[in-house]
Amino acid sequence: MRRVLAGLILLLLATTAVVVVTGISLVPPGIWIGPCLYDRTSALSYHPRASSMGQLRFTAGALNGELCYGRPAARGRAIYGGLVPYGQLWRLGANEPTRLYLDRAASVGGITLPAGRYSLYVRPDSTAWTLYVTRSVLHWGNDISEAVRAREVGHADLAVTRLDHPVELLTVTASSLADTTLLAFDWASTRLTIPIAPLR
Repeated sequence: MRRVLAGLILLLLATTAVVVVTGISLVPPGIWIGPCLYDRTSALSYHPRASSMGQLRFTAGALNGELCYGRPAARGRAIYGGLVPYGQLWRLGANEPTRLYLDRAASVGGITLPAGRYSLYVRPDSTAWTLYVTRSVLHWGNDISEAVRAREVGHADLAVTRLDHPVELLTVTASSLADTTLLAFDWASTRLTIPIAPLR
């Protein structure tokens, strides 16, 4: 009985290590780690949070995905080029990094990704933004360190558009276009759109 128990513990540890290192799981991550768990890897994560967590489930053809992101408020502040400086990396939200879960291989903003867990961040500019995707999902917030960047799996330049009416809370919505889902990140007067499509 002790050998069986020890074997099960070793299997659980090995499975956990594979998921943490690769982001790939045989069981959908939303089932066994929760869809949008609070990150407790930093002392800052235990402080009161000014921003709520947003959660968006979406489909694109046969693909099922989920996005978890912090929802900061504008509160009268200048956002892009102010609170979020141009030319610097930003977590695309508040608190935890913006995390994306995919249950099958997909193209995300033109970046080819296998099924798994990822974090998204951007480098905003006045006209076009660069989207970065990393396998690091256990770092806190805007701590986009060399270790986080070392786990990048791709980047892509994406255009942004101006909104007619400003949006107070960072809000992500999904709309469908054939087998592609368009994730629209709206905040202040700016919209960043990320197309996501399953790979055949």
